[in-house]
Amino acid sequence: MGVRTAGPFNSGAAVGANGVATANTNSTIKIKGWIVGVYVKYNDSPPAATTDVTVATLGTSPSPPSETLLSLVDGATDGWRYPWTAVHSTLGVALTYDGTHPICAPTPIDDLIKVTIAQANAADNVDVWLLIED
Repeated sequence: MGVRTAGPFNSGAAVGANGVATANTNSTIKIKGWIVGVYVKYNDSPPAATTDVTVATLGTSPSPPSETLLSLVDGATDGWRYPWTAVHSTLGVALTYDGTHPICAPTPIDDLIKVTIAQANAADNVDVWLLIED
């Protein structure tokens, strides 16, 4: 097993009025492995009070339905995020260490990704890199 990076994947330039401009772009390469980290770099001058970023799988058949990998709300700070997924029992109940702290694992992926920026200013965009474990 090894760790590699994939990206950058750009959201595209946001279109619309300042504070409500949006854009999204799908990757052209399929990502396969376990997502252990996501780096988001904000480009231009997105307003920290309103800018939202979503990184999700595309979910087009024959891939499983779309799943949100990372959702950032009202921010504009570059950096690494480590969005792990809660582990569930065979009954679908999230497992916890003590009833309050979930047991988590890297998120599996075998799909294209979609990067979306919303509530930004016109021409704002983001670059996203994924840290993938094979």
